[in-house]
Amino acid sequence: MKKKENKTSKQTPESYHHGDLRNMVLLRSEAILEEKGVQALSLRDVASDLGVSHSAPYRHFPNKLDLLYALAIRGFSDLRDAMDRAWKENESALLKLNAAGSAYIHLVLLHPRRTELMFGGEVNCGEDPPEELQQVGKEAYMGLYRIVEMGQAGNVFRNDFTAETLAMSVWSSVHGFAVINERYWRLTKTEEEREIIRKQMNSLLEIVVHGIRINP
Repeated sequence: MKKKENKTSKQTPESYHHGDLRNMVLLRSEAILEEKGVQALSLRDVASDLGVSHSAPYRHFPNKLDLLYALAIRGFSDLRDAMDRAWKENESALLKLNAAGSAYIHLVLLHPRRTELMFGGEVNCGEDPPEELQQVGKEAYMGLYRIVEMGQAGNVFRNDFTAETLAMSVWSSVHGFAVINERYWRLTKTEEEREIIRKQMNSLLEIVVHGIRINP
């Protein structure tokens, strides 16, 4: 008598849902990026880590540059969403700006290698970056720009400079602080050490806001 097939067999790695595999590849790639850097990132190694065939990730990312673009898009999407929360969850331009700066710094501290990828390095090697990357990068920047624009319209922020100049000044300041301190943050072992960085961050934001306010 022919044995009946077991149709409730356990799902194999190759049966990942189309969208699930893409997300799993991105998550694992992001972890490797932060742990070992961009040079250590390999689609074949990611496939091995996930237990799928070496060819599986290539269905979503034809080459490494496509993967790096996708990681940069994730980074700018997170930044855009953080700027959007700062806008929605605070009333005044001053509070919005402070929240936006704090969120930006924390994102860099949590994802320093991804930040490097977003603002330079490998993704700038491509001649024709994806439209989605350009769009989400613009949206992230505009999240900060509209806060500055609101502050100028309400005579809270200085009007002797353009909104773009003020926005770029703020962006440069918080980005620089985060990049300088990310290694120290990563090496901290106690909550007291991290609190020192938080206090420095608050001081920086106070200085930045002071510098662009009218009659601070």
